[in-house]
Amino acid sequence: MIPRLIHQIWHDAHLPGYACDSWQRLNPGWSWRLWTDADLLDLVRTQYPALEALYLSYPRNVQRADLGRYLLLHHFGGVYADIDTQCLASLEPLAAESRIVLCEEPMEHWHHGIALGLERLYFNGVMAGPAGHPFWAHLLRTVERCAPARDHVLESTGPLVLTGAVLDYDRPSDLALHSCHLFTPLTSAGYETAGAEQGPLAPLRLVNHDWRGSWVPPARSRTGLAHALKGYLRSARYHLTRGPHLTRGQLQARLNMELLRRPVTKGGQVAVLIPVRDAAPFLDRCFELLSALDYPADQLSVTFCEGDSRDDTLARLKTLCDRHAGRFRQIGVTQLSGGPELNRAQRWWPSLQRARRGHLARVRNHLIDHGLTAADDWALWLDADVCDYDPGILRRLLSERRKVVTPDCRLEPEGTSYDLNAFTDPGERRDLRYYKHVHRGLYMPPARHGYRKHLHDLRFLHRVPLSSVGGTMLLVDADVHRSGLRFPDLPYEDLLETEGFGRSCRDFGVTPVGLPNVVIRHVAS
Repeated sequence: MIPRLIHQIWHDAHLPGYACDSWQRLNPGWSWRLWTDADLLDLVRTQYPALEALYLSYPRNVQRADLGRYLLLHHFGGVYADIDTQCLASLEPLAAESRIVLCEEPMEHWHHGIALGLERLYFNGVMAGPAGHPFWAHLLRTVERCAPARDHVLESTGPLVLTGAVLDYDRPSDLALHSCHLFTPLTSAGYETAGAEQGPLAPLRLVNHDWRGSWVPPARSRTGLAHALKGYLRSARYHLTRGPHLTRGQLQARLNMELLRRPVTKGGQVAVLIPVRDAAPFLDRCFELLSALDYPADQLSVTFCEGDSRDDTLARLKTLCDRHAGRFRQIGVTQLSGGPELNRAQRWWPSLQRARRGHLARVRNHLIDHGLTAADDWALWLDADVCDYDPGILRRLLSERRKVVTPDCRLEPEGTSYDLNAFTDPGERRDLRYYKHVHRGLYMPPARHGYRKHLHDLRFLHRVPLSSVGGTMLLVDADVHRSGLRFPDLPYEDLLETEGFGRSCRDFGVTPVGLPNVVIRHVAS
């Protein structure tokens, strides 16, 4: 059962003025303990030494407090409550429970999760459960898996991680799940939630949360003439240097919407499409992985598009294609030259991206024209320098029954995403910060840009809707390409090639899906 223990966390023993004595006053038979930062670190070092490096790696104190509360409940059990909460009634009904007791956040706050395909968001400001319950161990494993998202609180330790753990837990009868009314009936605006009341302990209202948000640093004021002038100048530079681009109206005029709106194909013929340039060192492994696919070879065609290689890529390709000629339904090489001069080490330079990725878009579209036939149901885009994937990867992607789906491409099995073109960016606005990162009509923010969440930031979920995709491995329903959604070689919404393709798919009703926990590996370069 849930023990009569109440845990609260603060930086030190000097509590803020809004801390409330209601927890002790209304629960005289319960033990109450305040855990300081020093206490939590001591708990980690003595009871969870394997988690010390992760605990200390977090850049924000609230993340350590999040992990700390999960450890307290795993080790001691009881009730955890944020400092900015008020106990409204005796907690004795919780002492009769053997399940984990959780509640949702008010429905007015669910926008954080809705953008990721979640229907609700669970609250980690007040939680209760027995010590050693398997759900706590499951939650801790989820937090560990989400370590690469340490730059983002919600996605590394906060309510999004808790929500993902709840949805992924394989014994739902162990969980007593409630609407927000049990622990946090008011919204951050101070109003009663409009959501429906439900849960096994309803209609009890045991706690109120003040939504003080004490861990959020105050926003700097950005007003005044200088700020407005900077915004005007950046916007003017953007429009003067944007250059030729593809508008939404121009793209829509090209599309066959009837074809685009068809249901996901039920067919299994797959065209594997692989652009290559200076890829000779990777081709043996590429063919080895293709040959090991757990998929009927007579349903696979393989087409490479080579161009501008300065090594013996073309000769190696022809030799390997001849060697594997009878293995697949079809295998061949097409060519398209005319790409910019660059070496492998320089290919990420921002000044080269418009020319480099514009040409790569033309290469991909050439592959659609020469490698995707009327008999094909799917296009599987694959980079030649992907060095490892499970033989069942194609079946796994097809099992999603989505028109556009991608796994997470990494350099190391537990590392961060290598393919940073796959991301979601809810809330992105064309403001002063946006225009700062647009160069010659391409939006290229830094890798840790706050709005963008890459697949390594989203490992608490098994599938997420994306705003953009990469091309290291990408499965596309062939009708999407046939409808006219191809890879823009001019910026669309300030994005090119696979990013422009992913954004145009989303804009026209075919939302790409990313699989954060399905992993392929890319060579280090």
